[in-house]
Amino acid sequence: MPSPTPSARVADAPTPRLVGAVAVVVCVVAGLLALSAVAAPWLLAATLGACAAVVAWGWSGTLGLPSPRGTATVLLVGGLALVVSVGVRQEEPWLGWAPAALSLAMIAAFLHQILRRDGRPRVVESVSAVVLGLAVVGCGILMVPASHTAAGIGLLLGALAASAASSVSDLAIGWRGVGGWLPALAMVAGGAASVGVALSLGAAPETWLLLGVASGVLSHAMRAVLVWLPTLAHPRPRLVTGILSVLVVGVTPYLVGLAFMPGAFPG
Repeated sequence: MPSPTPSARVADAPTPRLVGAVAVVVCVVAGLLALSAVAAPWLLAATLGACAAVVAWGWSGTLGLPSPRGTATVLLVGGLALVVSVGVRQEEPWLGWAPAALSLAMIAAFLHQILRRDGRPRVVESVSAVVLGLAVVGCGILMVPASHTAAGIGLLLGALAASAASSVSDLAIGWRGVGGWLPALAMVAGGAASVGVALSLGAAPETWLLLGVASGVLSHAMRAVLVWLPTLAHPRPRLVTGILSVLVVGVTPYLVGLAFMPGAFPG
């Protein structure tokens, strides 16, 4: 039987060293995004643009995709288009240009497959991977609308703190019998970190608890999918995994804010 493709193989159980390396990336990226959000929306957009560029640089190698240069180009152009669509807006609605940017990115993803000259092996896998990468970057740009209000910044800080805390809770993978409880630990750690942010801001913790639990488990889920890939033996895929598990939580403060604090997201 033919050997499986690189993206179809999985590695042995993740080691505490690998999980710790990813956790360091998560904490650093979450910290940079938090500082950028507090400083200015444009600086947050610039930081997200840098994250999107790194994801484009390493996504093909992380998943072992064919046509890595074309895939990286599509992800870079599409990801930066999404970031620019919210970063240059000077008025509400802050996401007014995002659908157009996402549509152009999707068109570019399919056009890349049409223009491939390598026989188009694993075309469905390639398209799906590019769409997933753009979707996670799209989650990340939802942080920018939050940075325009004080309440939104508070929610964003809670979500970022939860993602960092959940990555630290992943280190319990080295304890015997704890592996099956890692999602629950991520919820607890994320909720505690987010409530800590709420208390430091003098806000009622109920909304932040929900935010932290959702952000913690969502960030953990992204890492749990990727850390089994054999490519994570290398630094670049670890960097990409850490960044994606932070960007994906951008959707939680947006949804929680719209449901429970509509004033945090005007427009």
